[in-house]
This record gives sequence, C-alpha cells and structure tokens, in this order.
Amino acid sequence: MVELVVAEIMSKVADNRAYILILQEKGGMRKILVALGFPEAQAIAFEKRGVLTERPLTHDLFGQLASAFDIELQHIFINRIEDGTFCSQLRYKQGDEVRMIDSRTSDAVAIALRAGAPIYIDNDLLNRMCVHDEHNGAMSIPITAADERTLLSVMENAIKEENYELAQALKNELDTRHAARLSELNDTKENEE
Repeated sequence: MVELVVAEIMSKVADNRAYILILQEKGGMRKILVALGFPEAQAIAFEKRGVLTERPLTHDLFGQLASAFDIELQHIFINRIEDGTFCSQLRYKQGDEVRMIDSRTSDAVAIALRAGAPIYIDNDLLNRMCVHDEHNGAMSIPITAADERTLLSVMENAIKEENYELAQALKNELDTRHAARLSELNDTKENEE
C-alpha cells in the first residue's frame, strides 16, 4: 500500500459545479484524479484550510458519531476503479472488532481528513491510474480512468483524425468493461435461480 495526501482541488467546469481532487503519493510524484461534487469539495477544502462552520457538516457529523461510540477510523483504502470512478473502503475499529465499509472515495477522503487517518492505495492501482504532468498545465490520464461517455467521444475523434491505434485501444477498453458487466449480470442471474 502507498500513502496518498491531498495535493489540490481544482474546478472542472466553468460554473464550479464539478471538481477534481488531486491525491499525490506521499513523498513521491505519482498522482490520481478523483471527481468530486460541491459538498465533498467544500468539506475537503474547509478541513484543509481549518475553516470552522457554525454547525457541523455531514462529514463532521459522521466523525462525531463514530467518536461517540468509540469507533476509530484507522485508514481508508482506495481499492479499485469502476467505469472511471475510484472506490474505497473505510477501515474502522471498535474494541477488537474491525470492519471495512464501502464508500465513495470523495466521502472517504473528507472523513479521513477529519479523523487524521491516512489514505492508502494499492501500488499496482496507483501505477495503472496515475496521471502524467504534461505541458501548459494539462494532464494525461490512463484510458482506464475515463468514464464511458468520455471514451466514446475520444474514440469518435480518433476515428475522424484517422488515429486508428488510439481508437482500437479505446474500443478494447470499452469491450472489456462491457464483458465484465455482462459476466456480473450472468452471475447475478445464476445466483437468483
């Protein structure tokens, strides 16, 4: 496992309704991008800047509730990516009992910051999903990090520009995702029968 730290929050669109959280390898250069909504971006930014609110935000409330029942957040673990979205688990301990709870990564980071808990990611996942700094502030991301709509759009442009190698790589990624979903559906149907 590799520890990550919050590096930056950037606005993704002109009207500031969507944000990108940049998590960077602690003491290293590798970074991942995590999509955020406004509430999560605000919660993370407030905690990073030490902004106090008159009433607790949702993530504050979650931490207060855990504390009231002597539940300790040990760490969060970014464990997989599904259709371009990072998924995480929160590792909680209460007495001798340890539980892993699934969470959106954006919520997990907001909660971890409040608890002072570390953020971890599997080294192989970080290697596959890390962004590469490019010129003029642009970043390139692996195709496995993009959602399907983005992949389809980029694939159409690649075909128009006759970049068939890129178009094929994008098609392969989409086919892999569809095959995985089909397999999950078949497994679900078999379990129901």
